Amino acid sequence: MKVKPEFVYVKETIPIEVEEGSILNISTKEVTSFTHGFHKYPAKFIPHLPKWAISKYLNGFENKTILEPFCGSGTTLVEGILAGHNVIGFDVDPLSVLISKVKITRIDVPTLDIICDWLIKNIKRKRNGNFKPACENLKHWFTEDAIRKLSLIRGLIDQIQVRFGSEKEIKDIVDLLIICFSSIIRRVSNADNESQKTYVSHTKLKMPEEVNNLFFQQLVLFFDRIRLFTDIVNPNLHSKVVCTSSNVFLLDKLEGHNIDLVITSPPYIKSIDYIYNQMAELFWVGDLFDMQTQDKQNGKKREYIGNKHLSKVEFKHYTPINTPFGIESLDKKLQIVFNSDKKNGHKHSYITYKYFLEMEKHFKEMSKCLTVGTPYIVIIGDSKVSGTYFDTANIVIEIARRNGFKLINKWGYKIKNRYMRFDRKGRGGIIEIDWVLELEKQIEMSLID
Repeated sequence: MKVKPEFVYVKETIPIEVEEGSILNISTKEVTSFTHGFHKYPAKFIPHLPKWAISKYLNGFENKTILEPFCGSGTTLVEGILAGHNVIGFDVDPLSVLISKVKITRIDVPTLDIICDWLIKNIKRKRNGNFKPACENLKHWFTEDAIRKLSLIRGLIDQIQVRFGSEKEIKDIVDLLIICFSSIIRRVSNADNESQKTYVSHTKLKMPEEVNNLFFQQLVLFFDRIRLFTDIVNPNLHSKVVCTSSNVFLLDKLEGHNIDLVITSPPYIKSIDYIYNQMAELFWVGDLFDMQTQDKQNGKKREYIGNKHLSKVEFKHYTPINTPFGIESLDKKLQIVFNSDKKNGHKHSYITYKYFLEMEKHFKEMSKCLTVGTPYIVIIGDSKVSGTYFDTANIVIEIARRNGFKLINKWGYKIKNRYMRFDRKGRGGIIEIDWVLELEKQIEMSLID
């Protein structure tokens, strides 16, 4: 019988010192303040976690530099810059990078006001737009009314730099409006709003929201939030978000910046298919990243850590015995998956092996980038693969240790507000607890190479 964990109830603020091994039940009503609520995003952690880490490790300091190597939609970056620190984010997903960039970029508010006024007037005045998505079955995903109105809005946004100039302050506003536009697309589509996969349900029919009214509502929200953010954030702080893998040439991409704190949440094994999740949005903004068609999207998926999209030739010669990882407990689990799942065991064992191999590459890269004593906070959940439980957090601890890090503390918190409306009847490896690993760089990389 599965024993339910005992939770330590915490309201709003995580205590600076958390007892080792404890699991928090964090009660909070505020997770979308400032720019946090700009765009829906799967599997993101609550702002309270980076806020806690910054308070613990950078208390009393200003103008330090925080790195988020799997930045996703930028939760850590927003909290870092609000706390008065420079921030750097890396992510392999280009839409995520643009969301993060928009959320941490101060805007020329008077110019934004002028451009929004022009945009609203033209949306109300014109009927048809000239932007045509490359999706062949667009009418499956959107009503004709939605297609017409989305085409007009995107086309008008594309005209802004021609009309108002190509200066950085105008480009920043265009990026903001693209993310505002992207934020409504799932809701105005025929696809279910809550599923992590983009699909049109024929059992739970959806009434899409009207495009123009929703876009105008989002414009107001974005305008108010970015104005407040711009007023609060120190204009002299440095921020940068780079679209890149987190396990290659990070030292070069940091361009000499000294990192004082790292906070991140890597993907899970057999991770969320972010491109599949964002497919409706990518039909309308994917051309900005050369990801406007499903073929191009599927090609991009192979770059994501934990992805499931492999050809048979990639794992044809793999076996856990011939290609051991070198951590005994992990190699045993990989062998169990390989043997027990007669249908997918070979592939799933390799996916899991490859996931930890990529995480090893990541920690090797991070070890090169950090000085001794630098804290590295990793937020990660355990997983099930082919019915076999992987204590991912403990395996990651071991990987971190053999790459120059030591564990300071490990505690967990209960995951709430799942991005899922449909009952999956226990399928899909639902993760109930995320573990917070407080690591510290201990050994110079040259000593362990």
